[in-house]
Amino acid sequence: MDCLVCRHNADSFAHATILGKYEIEYFRCRDCHFIQTEQPYWLEEAYGDAIIASDVGLIARNERFARITDLLLRFIYPKAFHCLDYGGGYGMFTRMMRDRGHHFLHRDPYCQNLFAAGLEAESCANGFDFLTAFEVFEHFENPHKELQRMDATADHWLISTEPVPDPAPQPDQWWYYVLDGGQHISLWSKRALQTVAAHYGRQLVSYRGIHLMSQSKVNPLWVTQILRDKASRVLAPLRRRRSLLQDDFQRAVATVRRAA
Repeated sequence: MDCLVCRHNADSFAHATILGKYEIEYFRCRDCHFIQTEQPYWLEEAYGDAIIASDVGLIARNERFARITDLLLRFIYPKAFHCLDYGGGYGMFTRMMRDRGHHFLHRDPYCQNLFAAGLEAESCANGFDFLTAFEVFEHFENPHKELQRMDATADHWLISTEPVPDPAPQPDQWWYYVLDGGQHISLWSKRALQTVAAHYGRQLVSYRGIHLMSQSKVNPLWVTQILRDKASRVLAPLRRRRSLLQDDFQRAVATVRRAA
């Protein structure tokens, strides 16, 4: 099988049972070490619920990513105005960022938008300064199709995905395969992420499972401190932005009144 990231050969790597019933095969690239499943025929069933029941870390994850993104926008990209949460799930992160004063919109065709209703970006809308894609890359069935869309959409990307350990574990040895959910069909090595950054002309700065792909040059040491989520206490009081909460409330009320 050809690697979906770098097009080199991918060899059979492992077998596992997903969704409690499907025996599937995993392939690992000889060059960039990206791991992909066989053609994922089970996805319609896997996305019966967009957010699986075992994802109990959803709220804590959004809180952490909101702190990090807030500081990146205030101190690394102060001129970034139009922002998009790509694959934003329930809209929780978009709401958190707007509460912090950042002009985020939401996009996710596969999940009900509960917390950012009325703040959806058009599916073809481009021209964003900054894009977040948290826990999205591992869901890509066709990575370059999605990456090309992201490349046309925004200048800078902040993503999260857990890099495959070295040596690569078998499916029963690493939780991030999420075998009970069946949605994690693309597992990214550090080298695969570097391949993507180089291909799309971006500087990659990573700390564990969070990765900045910047179209402009940034100071990696400074960015890493923010990605580590260790600088928030010191930086939080500085360069605060006015919350959009009241503006959004007034907009929502006006929408309801027009509908009535």
